[in-house]
Amino acid sequence: MGKEKNSQLEIKLSRYNRVYQPGETVSGTATVSTNGGLAHSGIHLKVEGTVALQLSANAVGLFEAFSSNFKPVQLIGLSKQVQPAGKLGDGRIVIPFEFTLLPAAQKQLLDTYHGVFICVQYTLTVEVLKSGMFGQTMTETTEFIVEVPNKTAAPQRCPAHFTFSSDSIKKSRGTREAGQTFSISGMLESSSVCVSSPITGKVTVKETSRPISTISLQLIRVETICPTGEGSIKEASEVQCVQVARGHVMENFELPIHVVMPRLFSAPSIHEKLFQLDFEVNLLVEFDNGFTAIENIPLKIWR
Repeated sequence: MGKEKNSQLEIKLSRYNRVYQPGETVSGTATVSTNGGLAHSGIHLKVEGTVALQLSANAVGLFEAFSSNFKPVQLIGLSKQVQPAGKLGDGRIVIPFEFTLLPAAQKQLLDTYHGVFICVQYTLTVEVLKSGMFGQTMTETTEFIVEVPNKTAAPQRCPAHFTFSSDSIKKSRGTREAGQTFSISGMLESSSVCVSSPITGKVTVKETSRPISTISLQLIRVETICPTGEGSIKEASEVQCVQVARGHVMENFELPIHVVMPRLFSAPSIHEKLFQLDFEVNLLVEFDNGFTAIENIPLKIWR
């Protein structure tokens, strides 16, 4: 909350969830609370939507050579005067504002997304500009959420069947002891998933020579940055890991999979020239000896 001595500035959007779609009107109020009134040089509204590169500790050194070439992509850049210069009276002054959510020229809006290397963020800032030499500009910023519906028909559901065993496993963690055998099968009802719908399916342990400790579904984000158009850096990181079963699982028993993707930390797949965003899931089967078998399934996320 911005302050000028005994003055305060607060922003409130008309929608409690702060979610808007392209073409809609974003409206709200800026409330200035003063003690004795407040002279100002104008009240301005600024709206920004950007795709910014976020560096993590793991990327230091590896990523720095690229980051200097990657500038934030501006999706929205709007500035308008809400009220001309003047003086606000004593007490709480409510100032309404509104604007139409439209992209900058030759740009398209993307879903709000908070990742590790990629961040798509939309902010609204109200400024009460200072008046006189000793005045102080009051500033308050709030984030609003953008959801962009799919412009084409929804992709067809595409079931993803999987089977992996001690003879065919491609990815694992830990050491599998000699003679340890297992066979696991299952399916996702669709590898093409709406971001607001759960990932559903089933998994069955056909046979195992060692007890199982846990079965989990791990949602992975794969972020790719292509700052020069030639080189790129791809980084995979965990979004969330949801336990499907705990303790030894009865053989030939179908376990349901139902995982809801977290808001803001998941978004429709993006394939732009400078950056790409994809998602996949890992089915993790951990045995009592610490060995974990991993089955990877790529996803296509849409809205």
